[in-house]
Amino acid sequence: MMEPTIENFLAFERKYQCNKIEIEGLHVWALYRYEIHNAIKKAIYKTEGPGGEESYTKKELFTMALNALKPFRYRNVDVLFIGNGRRTKNVDTGYFEDIYCDEVAKKYNSVILEHPENHGHCQPNGMDNVYFTDRVAFKTNIAVKLSRKFNTKKRQRRTQLVTELIGPLLDKAAEEFGPDLKEKLIPEIVDRIYYVDITKKYCGKILDKAKPKLIIEICYYTMESYAMSLLGHERGIPTAEYSHGFAFPTHTPMQYNPEDSLPELPDYELIYSKTQLPIVHLPESVKMITVGFPFFERQREHYKKLYPRQDKTICFISTLHEGEDISKVAAQVADEIGDEYRVIYKLHPFEFATYKKRYPWTATDKLEVIANNGEHIFRYLAESSIVVSARTASVWEGIGFGCKTILLNFGDTAVNMEYFIKEKNVPLVDNAEQVVDLIKRDAAGVVEPDGMFEPNAMTNICNFIDGILSSQ
Repeated sequence: MMEPTIENFLAFERKYQCNKIEIEGLHVWALYRYEIHNAIKKAIYKTEGPGGEESYTKKELFTMALNALKPFRYRNVDVLFIGNGRRTKNVDTGYFEDIYCDEVAKKYNSVILEHPENHGHCQPNGMDNVYFTDRVAFKTNIAVKLSRKFNTKKRQRRTQLVTELIGPLLDKAAEEFGPDLKEKLIPEIVDRIYYVDITKKYCGKILDKAKPKLIIEICYYTMESYAMSLLGHERGIPTAEYSHGFAFPTHTPMQYNPEDSLPELPDYELIYSKTQLPIVHLPESVKMITVGFPFFERQREHYKKLYPRQDKTICFISTLHEGEDISKVAAQVADEIGDEYRVIYKLHPFEFATYKKRYPWTATDKLEVIANNGEHIFRYLAESSIVVSARTASVWEGIGFGCKTILLNFGDTAVNMEYFIKEKNVPLVDNAEQVVDLIKRDAAGVVEPDGMFEPNAMTNICNFIDGILSSQ
């Protein structure tokens, strides 16, 4: 049996030409490959992610229905953004910001499409060009549930096609990786066909009115982004994904075989940093462009002015899967040197509600646990001299703030943070004793902060957009 590494998964896709298979004009394996790979890894490694989404309340459904009734009034825009629905409260303005879209969108004749995140939308957002796409979220969920409940003829036909064309690939995956997931995955893949098909029809109507010259997606592997990429290729509208974070070598959506050109993918990939070039491997048809991150540039200067660096402040950053191990190290470090150093433990948002029960060892006066979003993580990065964590994009951000770095050898950190370990000599350690030793010897990793984000980000992004608009 093969290990389900990204290298082996890509070799499997190449061997069986998985991404060439079409059903109803959709490359169905490609639309669900992230979930297929995750399912294989979960079955082998017995890993558990965050719990499933809770059901909508009646009030939430009513609000969604009201949003769904609102007509789309935006016509002849230059740029159409596909937001990811996540907004962060700006404590200075009181507005909830889309840190990827808003600042850029204000500079153009544009509209931002926003699907509901966590059953709703964060408001007020201070924008006059945001359109909520609750209608398609409502419609797709109902269509899938009804098709499953009544096993409609369309669902039967699609199930047969998926069984005939994707089923043999899942059999081969069971032979080569181990877990037999066909019974579980086939209905889910059929659901994905429903989601993308319905969303594409909905997005087509939006494009009929908006007539954008450029589509910018914040996450290319959401349903609306898949649909817009397909429509963009059909209608000759350029599409670009603007990264919503730093990618890792094992992150399936950002790893493809070079020959797998697909209309479901964007034409351009806009990334934060040249450090991503050896890490992200999209098909050759997707052009990589380094632009930086305007929000980070602006906020870094803002927080550094408000919160000067404290030489003896150490910030541990939790991650969703390695949080238990990281928290134990943080508590042990705080116990040993907490009288001399300020030791912060910044929880992952999904840990806020459960950490007291799951991590009782963090209940110590020597460890400052941050268990809310009252302050942005940038505050703690600005104040800290050293960041300690595992595999997380916050390491890039900490380095961007000028923090020294220590990596913890938990989970797949050694693989996913290999760039920093091998190229930048950032230490990778196994326990609290080693962390304390590095701190006392002032031997944490030092990486040039300006290399983490391409400078002049807003100018870079606007130059890209202006170049596309002027060519049409």
